[in-house]
Amino acid sequence: MPDYTDFSPSIVISAGMPMLPGEGDVTTGDVYFVSSTAANRSDSGSQGKTPTLPFATIDYAIGRCTANVGDRIYVMPGYTQTSSAAAGIDADVAGVTIKALGFGTNRATITFTDTAGDIDIDAANITLQNFRFIGNVAALAAPIDVNAAFFSMLNCDFYCAAATTDINMTVITDANADDMLIYGCNFNYIASNAATAATVSNTMTEVIRLVGADRAHIIGCFMNGNFTTACINGITTASRDIQIIGNRLHNVQTTNIAGIIDLVASCDGIIAYNQGFHGYTTDLATTIDPAGCAMIENYFSNVVTESGGIVGTRST
Repeated sequence: MPDYTDFSPSIVISAGMPMLPGEGDVTTGDVYFVSSTAANRSDSGSQGKTPTLPFATIDYAIGRCTANVGDRIYVMPGYTQTSSAAAGIDADVAGVTIKALGFGTNRATITFTDTAGDIDIDAANITLQNFRFIGNVAALAAPIDVNAAFFSMLNCDFYCAAATTDINMTVITDANADDMLIYGCNFNYIASNAATAATVSNTMTEVIRLVGADRAHIIGCFMNGNFTTACINGITTASRDIQIIGNRLHNVQTTNIAGIIDLVASCDGIIAYNQGFHGYTTDLATTIDPAGCAMIENYFSNVVTESGGIVGTRST
């Protein structure tokens, strides 16, 4: 797996091209910095190239980028933004990497305060990395709206602010969202708020909704909540050649549904090495509906004190 752990903000120039220590490669594009706290922050064309003269908002920085040349935006520690309307951030320039610097609660934090608040992925080859997202409204519809191919979301964390806030579905795709990667993300919807450990009492629909998202990869994620449909739900249009691998999936919903993974007919690919819990105590067999996906060693429990059993019939 790639190493996504070094968030040092020091620029090095290699062969005339900017890079950051720990990035693993150089970039041929521009590097921009964004801060909501720096005294000299400003959304103007003369800013953004150094941590001491950063842009003030992510969306403005995206607008300064050039498509598909390797531009990167580094969001400085302590950055906060409230999204109170649709497209609060519109990633509409292709090939841009947007990376939050820092660790824990010091990372860039986006808080959604309106049910329509979201980040629109409207151009191909966009990467979001190391962000902290908080839903602070009941029935937040879908904060990550993916409408373009080769979107990657890496090592991001999601929370709800209080017991009566919830996120209906966290990530939604349309049929343009092929080759999406969701890697190493945590969707914390039980003891959710990092400060209060509030137990979210509201139910949600699902975490990820796939609609015709061919070659989607969902790998190494944690999903924990009360989902009335499933942790991962594929509807309407089949998603082909998908990979759902090595996730920890926990749905406390007690009804007889395919509460872990529920895929529409003709989806195919592989569902492998996932583990977790589903609150339907009568039968584990229904907890995953794989459609046409191969199943390999998916272990789940439906009683919290019991060890997981394999879901699906073993091949002979």
